[in-house]
Amino acid sequence: MRQATLLVALLSVLSMGCGTRVEVPRRPAPESSIDAIRNVVVIFAENRAFDTLYGTFPGADGLANAPRQHVQRDRDGSVLAELPRVWNGLTARGVTPPVTQEQTAGLPNAPFAIDDPDGFNQSPAVITRDLWHRFYQNQMQINGGRNDMFAAWSDAGGLVMGYYNGAPTRMWDVARRYVLADNFFMGAFGGSFLNHQWLICACVPYYPNADRSPAAQSLAAVAPDGVTLLVSPESPRSALTAGRGS
Repeated sequence: MRQATLLVALLSVLSMGCGTRVEVPRRPAPESSIDAIRNVVVIFAENRAFDTLYGTFPGADGLANAPRQHVQRDRDGSVLAELPRVWNGLTARGVTPPVTQEQTAGLPNAPFAIDDPDGFNQSPAVITRDLWHRFYQNQMQINGGRNDMFAAWSDAGGLVMGYYNGAPTRMWDVARRYVLADNFFMGAFGGSFLNHQWLICACVPYYPNADRSPAAQSLAAVAPDGVTLLVSPESPRSALTAGRGS
């Protein structure tokens, strides 16, 4: 709702700067016409992939239609024998009882239901550990559209392949009543903050002279392709050991 409010405010400011206000009479529109639409509300579901909550939604382009994305690859491009552990545990710090890192060992290389009563049995109301949502790592995970390296380039291991049956949630009912955007593509790679800005203004912030700023030590080192991060020689070669001992 905040995004929608900001958009209305922005349009109001733009209107005030246009000079003379012109009243345009509204014509009655038939209910079947697109002209009958007065408001469009976008519900921006942060920090969740579509398949995480709606992958089993009836008729949606979800888990059942994405067999190629079920198999995750290691950092060298080989198929993972199993998913990496969920490093530091599946549940967030302070959740009791926790789902520990060792409890997530040996998961098959495929999507898994986090709320499976015979598995981890964690509802969407239980807070899980956070995952990376960063600009360059996201592109490496997408891997040119193959979507098969999310487990390889994540700080949360196999958690990226977890999903829920979203049917008990109120948002599921909203999707039934209105529109579920099962082929929505975000405007920018990485986190939701940049995507908030893209949703409102289709633009990105600019940091001039960043290489000579206090943020210089945080700048990414990128390969010539402009997408792949340069990997440190000390970085683990396999995602199966990437978070071990952390």
